[in-house]
Amino acid sequence: MLPDYLSAEGEQRCRRLLAEVTVRLRARPAAAAVLVPLCSVRGVPALLYTLRSSRLAGRHKGDVSFPGGKCDPTDRDVVHTALRETHEELGLVVPEEHVWGVLQPVYDQRKVTVVPVLAGVGPLDPQSLRPNPEEVSGMR
Repeated sequence: MLPDYLSAEGEQRCRRLLAEVTVRLRARPAAAAVLVPLCSVRGVPALLYTLRSSRLAGRHKGDVSFPGGKCDPTDRDVVHTALRETHEELGLVVPEEHVWGVLQPVYDQRKVTVVPVLAGVGPLDPQSLRPNPEEVSGMR
């Protein structure tokens, strides 16, 4: 059984609260999507985020961020973008059924739309991840 902070009841409540906005925003065009991965590390609730590689081109090198990136034309929707990018960056496969919902979009300094996708990834051993050194310098 999961601890209370990641309980099945809490997950279902989040899914219900996010259901309407998820339907509305999921297929809406966006420039980018990120995964907001809820997890536990050694029994403690955590969020998984990355330190972008200094090798990246563009303005996001060295940034602390959630895994994610630009939407590709082949992506079905923002959920697919977030899951694909998470796999590419960290080697972490998050099944679509672990997605709890889509959060309100945020905008970067250039007004680029970034859609956060909330997912429960469960207990996580950071040592089991395989970060892509071209994209990620570290994880927390």
